[in-house]
Amino acid sequence: MLFFVLILALILGVVPQSTVSDICSSSNGETAYEQTYENETDTGNQTEDEFETYDEDYSGNKSGELFDEIEEYENGDSYSELDNDQSQQNTEVTYEFSDPTGYAFGQNIVDGRYVFNTHVCSDRDAQMLGEDKREAFYNLCDALVNGNDTFRCDNKEAFIWATRPQFVDYFFPPASNCIKPLSYCDGVGRIEYLVPVDEFLDRVNAFEAEIEGVLNSTVSPEYSDFEKALILYDYMCQNYTYDYDILDKERRGVVKPYRAFENKSGICLELSGLYSYLLLQCGIQADFMRGGEGIIIDKDRNGHQWSFARINGMDYHIDPTYGLSKPDKCNGYTRLGFFLMSDTARQKRGKFDPEYYNLNAIKGEMNDNSMYKATDERYAELWRGYLVDLDTDNNIVYYCDVKTGEQKEFYYDY
Repeated sequence: MLFFVLILALILGVVPQSTVSDICSSSNGETAYEQTYENETDTGNQTEDEFETYDEDYSGNKSGELFDEIEEYENGDSYSELDNDQSQQNTEVTYEFSDPTGYAFGQNIVDGRYVFNTHVCSDRDAQMLGEDKREAFYNLCDALVNGNDTFRCDNKEAFIWATRPQFVDYFFPPASNCIKPLSYCDGVGRIEYLVPVDEFLDRVNAFEAEIEGVLNSTVSPEYSDFEKALILYDYMCQNYTYDYDILDKERRGVVKPYRAFENKSGICLELSGLYSYLLLQCGIQADFMRGGEGIIIDKDRNGHQWSFARINGMDYHIDPTYGLSKPDKCNGYTRLGFFLMSDTARQKRGKFDPEYYNLNAIKGEMNDNSMYKATDERYAELWRGYLVDLDTDNNIVYYCDVKTGEQKEFYYDY
């Protein structure tokens, strides 16, 4: 029993089907958020049951079922198939290494349009793990787009990290479930393709084209970080749905950001991972964050995952899962209550204890919570509204107050 409880501590957000549609309505016409926001605005006091509706509706309780696909990320350092002693490997083999294919971060712009960047990876990962891990991963990406099975890496640890799911799934999604680590020897990492190489390359090329299509149809390289983040948030909330069906499938490893991209539907780890990936592709540093209530989460409550992004030099929590739109609510617009949240706002909207936040599924001493603090609340005015329009020429967000229905203007500096 203890084993299953511990697994539950790793589980991400499971959202009951009634929840997102209830964000903008309740039996008396006001949500718990609206009532509490008004109380806070008028009195400055924080009510004890703040966001209780959100907490209950997003609790992730589904008849006691355990959804343990995250276990592979947490226990990914067990590479039992790798031979610890590669000294017997034939060192006379000629390896084919690939030339660099990616752009410098944020520089994947040609003729005023975004082009796919093979090299995207979080700066925080490099800070926590070491630049050698990111360099090895970029070498792996270069090999993947050329269909090669060997790549340069400085050491075995870098090889292990570069081929881990939290690197591959989130920073090169089309390779999800398509490769596995095979061996490392003398600066050379070898992988095995789990699908025919030609099929894999077709998958990568299609993914690249679709990512370019999304970016160039939604954002411009001339936009500010804030504008890119808001437009892509609205894109995710308007074009994706929550996948309730997958919650009934206890198939470890099925849930990936790439799956959500294909199906336009997913759960929190997929939606947040995909949103963060789109931000990275357009030059915004972004990660994914996991939250729970300590090491052991209450049996009726799962963990959750959202995005954590640096916008114009400041860090914010952004939750595309909780922001998913419903056509019959808020006039079909995107709710902004979970966009650019501070630590305080994130803790209230889900009751996740910051002490137990986990960035990019990296545990241990290397993951220092002091590295990520979201203290800025300059966008708090937007939290009680839903997006109507964005004027990038005059720096105005047009939003509608959820409680009053009044359309308002929010002026931003950049």
